[in-house]
Amino acid sequence: MHPECYTFIQSKPEYRTFIRFHPSWYRKLNKHPELLPQFIEASREYHGQTFPQRLEKWQKNAQFLSMVMQLFTTK
Repeated sequence: MHPECYTFIQSKPEYRTFIRFHPSWYRKLNKHPELLPQFIEASREYHGQTFPQRLEKWQKNAQFLSMVMQLFTTK
């Protein structure tokens, strides 16, 4: 693998985890290091770090909090 790609992947544990679970990305980056931005996006999606995923998580937490508040106010 190209040294720049390797050091970039080693810089964050999320990237290391993603590439271990998806070895096809290792092969892709080995042949085409210019695919690094797509790798980053795929890793973010895998770990739930995209804006829509974070928004959905926040909405679920708010909905849960609302249900808990309703439960305590009814008793």
